[in-house]
Amino acid sequence: MTASKRKKEKEEKTYHIDVRGEEDENRPAGPPEPEAGGAGRRPGAQRGEQEAAQRPREEFAEGAAEEPAGAAAEERTGGAGEEGPPTAEELRSVRKERDEYLEMAKRARADYLNLQRRMESQFAAARADAQGRLARDVVSVLDDLERAIAHAEEATDAESLLSGLRQVREKFLATLGRYEITPIEAEGRPFDHNYHHAIAEQPTDEAEPGTVVGVAEKGYMYGDRLLRPAQVVVACPKNDSEEDPDPETSGPGAEGEEE
Repeated sequence: MTASKRKKEKEEKTYHIDVRGEEDENRPAGPPEPEAGGAGRRPGAQRGEQEAAQRPREEFAEGAAEEPAGAAAEERTGGAGEEGPPTAEELRSVRKERDEYLEMAKRARADYLNLQRRMESQFAAARADAQGRLARDVVSVLDDLERAIAHAEEATDAESLLSGLRQVREKFLATLGRYEITPIEAEGRPFDHNYHHAIAEQPTDEAEPGTVVGVAEKGYMYGDRLLRPAQVVVACPKNDSEEDPDPETSGPGAEGEEE
């Protein structure tokens, strides 16, 4: 082995790691000697790992030292960050306020129930009054109808009987009018499904299609509301096939007469 080779091996052995894993300060620059079980690891990386492992222990020691100081400061300030239990005076004030609100709620509920019962009673009285007035007026019309029947039994003139019945009808319509019950005028007017109910169609040329040409049962309105629709007959176009054949130009005897 030459002298230069022995010198080189000696210089390589001077690189070493102390027990704490730190690199020797007097170690000359050169490639580090690999350790057993840690081939390829640089000494600087190993030192960084040890410092990172030691840092949490130091922070924990600092936090433990600061905790008693913080607790002592909180005791001196009397726990300003947290509210203590309520005093007896505060509890009495809260209970009093609660009782006042509960009493107000009870009074409001009682007033509402009284108002509801009073309104129901007023509606029932108004309904009974309206029904009573209508009954009195209808009974008056019934009296006139009975007098007309009694007169018809004795009368020999049909015209006088018819006149009496017409008077009864007019009085009855006037009675209904006082209660806003009015008949629906339908005949001769265009069919309106809101007020008319068609029960049949009548082919005719005397009225436009869709015109009411007959009323089977009158309809009535109660104010702005429909009490019942009118039962009507509506005009429709007249087909030629429906026309009656002329007996002079058709029939079994027409050809014989010509002969």
